[in-house]
Amino acid sequence: MSLPTQPDKRYLTQAKHNDDLLGEDCFPDPRSGKPSKYQDWIGTVAFYTALHYVQAYLCVNRWRTAFVNHRERNDYLKKVVSVKDRNIGKILPKYLGLYKFSRRVRYSPCSYHYIRLNDLCSHYKFALEDLPKILNLP
Repeated sequence: MSLPTQPDKRYLTQAKHNDDLLGEDCFPDPRSGKPSKYQDWIGTVAFYTALHYVQAYLCVNRWRTAFVNHRERNDYLKKVVSVKDRNIGKILPKYLGLYKFSRRVRYSPCSYHYIRLNDLCSHYKFALEDLPKILNLP
């Protein structure tokens, strides 16, 4: 593998844009204890924030970045990248957990009524704080 390059700034810009959305009043940090009727959207935006950080990391390290869908990206991360890249190996279980969580709250009618706050807080922290640090992204 060749030397790392700069991340595609579009991925970082989109990740930070999503992060900013989660700072809006209707999307309070779930760890604050402030209730939100949009917990499903907090989980969804947290996933897409994480996805763009992962895409930026793939770009920096000259991994493949074009995928047809989430399943194709997830399979690539599991079968190729995590085997050769320790950082992806570290984040992959939580990333895939966040992916499954976001799918459940997006596609299961009214599943947001059953979101456990601890799960949401854990996913939120991972996507917005832990992931960029582990992947060493700005």
